[in-house]
Amino acid sequence: MSDFHVIIRGDSMWPTFSDGEKLTASDVSKNNLTVGDIVVSKHPLKSDVVIVKRIKKMLMDEQIFLQGDNPDPLASEDSHNFGPVSINLVIGIINK
Repeated sequence: MSDFHVIIRGDSMWPTFSDGEKLTASDVSKNNLTVGDIVVSKHPLKSDVVIVKRIKKMLMDEQIFLQGDNPDPLASEDSHNFGPVSINLVIGIINK
């Protein structure tokens, strides 16, 4: 398993993670993902952006609903904005 680092930008994952916090992520098999996992995903609309979000729902056809932890709905760009995403966009899982 290969580890890599991501840095949180913004407040979408507050209070779990803070802006500027450095996290370690690991490669993950798509078959091992579950609701509640915090994942690193390619942004579905911006090819040069990766996002860190929590899996809120596992849907049919390998689609997942990603959501930030911040209770302010304006604080996170997530599946509320861009809809469910392909599980194939997930590139890692945050190590707890």
